[in-house]
Amino acid sequence: METIHLVVLNDYNVNKHIRLLRRRTSKSIGDIRENILMGKPVIKCSYSNKGELECLVLSAEELIRMGASIKIYEGEEEITLLLVKNLIKTIEGIERDREQTDDLMFDEE
Repeated sequence: METIHLVVLNDYNVNKHIRLLRRRTSKSIGDIRENILMGKPVIKCSYSNKGELECLVLSAEELIRMGASIKIYEGEEEITLLLVKNLIKTIEGIERDREQTDDLMFDEE
């Protein structure tokens, strides 16, 4: 299964970023700090999990407002925050289509 990763680039505000990420993830402060210092993902989520993707977007937007430099990857390829937002919209569209299909199928019976 493909995953989306959020990487926070190391800067002078690491402690400020850690506080935010600690609230948004189940990782320890030490793990978050190490991931930032080593350039490893601080948030990983499934390509198809809308809730996880929304958390990643909210975290990324807040980190950017705090002055953090971030990178987002799909597998090994760097992608944009806009692409992740579009992915969420696509998932929402698929959910609506499934609901409409279910409604049509069960209304016929």
